[in-house]
Amino acid sequence: MAERFTLSLEPRTVLGKKVKALRRRGIMPATVYGRGVEPIAVQVDARVFNDLYRKAGRTSVVDLQIPGQRPLSAFIHMLQRHPVTREILHADFRVVDLRTELVVAVPVQVTGESPLVARGDAIINLVHSTLNVRALPTDVPSAITVDISGLDSFDKNIHVRDIELPEKVTIELDPDEMVVTLTAARVVAEEEAEAEAPAEEEAAEPELVREREEEESEE
Repeated sequence: MAERFTLSLEPRTVLGKKVKALRRRGIMPATVYGRGVEPIAVQVDARVFNDLYRKAGRTSVVDLQIPGQRPLSAFIHMLQRHPVTREILHADFRVVDLRTELVVAVPVQVTGESPLVARGDAIINLVHSTLNVRALPTDVPSAITVDISGLDSFDKNIHVRDIELPEKVTIELDPDEMVVTLTAARVVAEEEAEAEAPAEEEAAEPELVREREEEESEE
């Protein structure tokens, strides 16, 4: 069973643009919602939330404790970040029914080492960085581990059907869908070189045009 976390939240009366005052005090605004739950405006110490998020991510159940509310279990669903500092400004908690399966996007984690990659002959191509997983909320894995040590030739790939999953967990994707492939390092280098070449030609062309215009004006 996946690890579960507990978080205490306080009801929030400050709304709209006034929440900036909360953030200056180190308090982060948040919202709790879900099926059968009216949206609840809450707030939490920003440091406490950041510490929890580093451990729980978006795939672990968080048991919420809110004064005046029944116990609620939720996932950290969405985050709003500052465009420059990437500081988390607001969080949404999605309440879930622990007895009902749901679909969650789970990150793909590559482990092991391909002999071709180790020699510098190949580059890993992660076709899917996340995979939609169906499971009970408490069975959702924190990550889907994919071992690439068996990729010792370019004709080998890792498909959905090749991934070992915990019990009661399924991936919502065609079993034949590729998840990890290898690309020859030489091919990648050639493609990058070709992509850079047109940019150099385009940069040189305006200079020639300006030179011709100057010559015509002098005449």
